Amino acid sequence: MYGRSKRCFKLAAVRVMKELNHMYWLRKKRRKQMRILWITRINAASREHGFLYSRLISGLTRANMAVDRKSLCILAETEPASFKCVVDEAKRMMKRETLESARNLSRF
Repeated sequence: MYGRSKRCFKLAAVRVMKELNHMYWLRKKRRKQMRILWITRINAASREHGFLYSRLISGLTRANMAVDRKSLCILAETEPASFKCVVDEAKRMMKRETLESARNLSRF
């Protein structure tokens, strides 16, 4: 503490509360920045296999594969062959969805 807040308890308490609030906000911000970093890396890795990030996540949810973004990022960086298998599974699920929708349209 410096200035009047080191001598005045009321000002010191206000300053401490403000600092605690700021630290809380920074923890939230750090989590958000990490999520953005993971999404960016997953998007780059999935585009190497000719697939968009949004379609990858959609395909994984349709395949009931519960893999979080942190794990996908680590998988994309360290195990490219395994990540390709995940992308292929998402592609397969998306292809199945487009075929089913085409069949439904052919009935009309």
